[in-house]
Amino acid sequence: MQRLSLDTGILRVRDLNAMKAFCIDMLRLPVLLETATAVTFELGVDTRGHTQVFMLLADEHADTPRHLTLEVSDKEFPPLCEHLRQRGVQLFQSEDSSAPGCAWRILSCNAPEGHRLVVVGIDPTRCAPITAAPPATSRQ
Repeated sequence: MQRLSLDTGILRVRDLNAMKAFCIDMLRLPVLLETATAVTFELGVDTRGHTQVFMLLADEHADTPRHLTLEVSDKEFPPLCEHLRQRGVQLFQSEDSSAPGCAWRILSCNAPEGHRLVVVGIDPTRCAPITAAPPATSRQ
């Protein structure tokens, strides 16, 4: 797993157990630290060797539903989607999006408490070729 994009790396939730189960069972995130009111997950290690984390906090004043964007590698995308499908998640997909130099694959599903998980990856085999601009002609 590469990265879970959030405004902050903390999400306040009413039902800590439900969101924790979603992160473990659905996303396969390992727990780094857990207390009665918080769970911290490891997302991975960045190129500088720093551990990236995501924290859930139990709070009666939970965050309003948010879009959580999970960026995965092209190799991780198909197995993660199949893993989610096997657990009954209905994935909404946009697999035909492409632009010069990249081809995004995007799948979306519901998460507890009204949050929405969006899984994105780049499939290099579907990238549109990059073409050079035609040379400028001079007027004389």
